[in-house]
Amino acid sequence: MGSDYMFLCGVMWCRFGQPEAGKELVRAATSMDPDMRALAWAMLVQGALRLRDLERTALTGSRYECWVKLGRHGRWTSTLTT
Repeated sequence: MGSDYMFLCGVMWCRFGQPEAGKELVRAATSMDPDMRALAWAMLVQGALRLRDLERTALTGSRYECWVKLGRHGRWTSTLTT
């Protein structure tokens, strides 16, 4: 497993959330090569941060959409769920 391949797996994981790429990163995170481990962990962390940001965006968008729908029909609620 080369560093170029691992970098491309990291890009596919971070940018597109491709599960197979994430699995390759997890596998590389246990590599005997310290540089490969460091690269894999850095990419896994970056992907996790991206996922967190996407979840926040999705939740914010869903709550806003729910608020608009409820407000349009004159029914307001104090708890908005996604």
